[in-house]
Amino acid sequence: MAIKIDRNSAAGITNPASESLAYKYLFSSGKIRNRKTLNRFVSQAMEGNDGEPGGAVSERARERYRRLARGRWGVVIVEALSVVEESVARPYGLILNRKNLDGYKRLVETFKKEAPDSLLLFQLTHSGRHSGPFSRRVCLYRGGDAGEGAELLTTDEVERIRDRFVEAALLSEEAGADGIDFKLCHGYFGAEMLRPANVRDDRWGGSFENRTRFIREVVEAIRRGLKGGREEFLLGSRLSFYEAVRGGCGTGGPDEIIEDLTEMLRIVSLLKELGMVYVNVSAGIPSLTAEITRPTQVSRLFAYHHFRYARLAKRQEPDLAVIGSAYTSLGEAGLGWAEENLRKGHVDFIGFGRQSFADPLFPRKLSEDPSSVHWCTTCSGCSKLMAAGWNDGCVLYDPYYRDLLKELNSAAQKKGAKDQDLRGRVDMGISKLAPTEHRS
Repeated sequence: MAIKIDRNSAAGITNPASESLAYKYLFSSGKIRNRKTLNRFVSQAMEGNDGEPGGAVSERARERYRRLARGRWGVVIVEALSVVEESVARPYGLILNRKNLDGYKRLVETFKKEAPDSLLLFQLTHSGRHSGPFSRRVCLYRGGDAGEGAELLTTDEVERIRDRFVEAALLSEEAGADGIDFKLCHGYFGAEMLRPANVRDDRWGGSFENRTRFIREVVEAIRRGLKGGREEFLLGSRLSFYEAVRGGCGTGGPDEIIEDLTEMLRIVSLLKELGMVYVNVSAGIPSLTAEITRPTQVSRLFAYHHFRYARLAKRQEPDLAVIGSAYTSLGEAGLGWAEENLRKGHVDFIGFGRQSFADPLFPRKLSEDPSSVHWCTTCSGCSKLMAAGWNDGCVLYDPYYRDLLKELNSAAQKKGAKDQDLRGRVDMGISKLAPTEHRS
């Protein structure tokens, strides 16, 4: 007699807290330093690529954050805001500078009118070697994932970038944000700076001290420049614990690729030492090792690595608030894992990226009517739109983005560049929806 095994259950993919639909830990109030949160839900920084020319905040971008505000998230992180104009990853990405400041003030005002008790953080970034082909692509060191044509930054240029990070952080405070998230992840400038492969021979590379000098000097300058209370304005960072590239973050040397988290845990302690109050745990590089960053149905068990990284960060510095990632990839079962990880003290907050695209009202719906939640299917349609440089969002539940994907696929067909696998997965997800069921 054959023995039937529930593979999902055996692998832990089923919901370990399914008997508790209240999700009391997720809906319990949280705390980042002295700032209380409504709950433990965090809407991660998700690029909509829908800014105005010059990186100003558009009405569409502002409306996206209005919807998130209505969702009753504990924390919302505004997507990767570039601190420079010349090196950006998206053609319509947002840029934070003095010229665009009024738009960010309106964004904060719009958000806080709907959600005065939710925390709103600005994520600051420089795209570095992953800047788009329409932009100036720069790097801190040659080789690796820099590609051809990337210009090597001079010592003085790095110093100017440092100053732009400081300026953007102080503008964030002026705009009314509750704090900032330094993007030291996903292969961008901040992560590249930290890598063992960064063997520059000036003050910005080589030794661990030199590779962490940038974040030290930026944070120290910000703390000196803040006009409000230092305890009120929250400083934290998103880190890729393991990038899965040679010499990348989470390896033991410039020519190593096997995971070694020794330095990354030292960096977690450094963040605490600098007065930062949270660490937002991630992994991988979306354009190179995407399955590690944002697991899909095929690779969803990679989420367990994210759980491990978050637990290590919490053990390293218990006083730091830790935001976990990759829960979207497990679907509804991810809620059970969120409950378990919160209950066991492995993590303090639960981050949702693609799920916040699928349903910006997610926490509110889960509390009031769980059956109405629009679940992300990890079809990667939003990623395809982003890679093409188009406005991006959920192609399953939002007709605007659904139509954009159809237009993109049609254009690809005409050029003979079909993507049958991705289109098939997206169409399968769409076919499961009722004709009138879409994001309101």
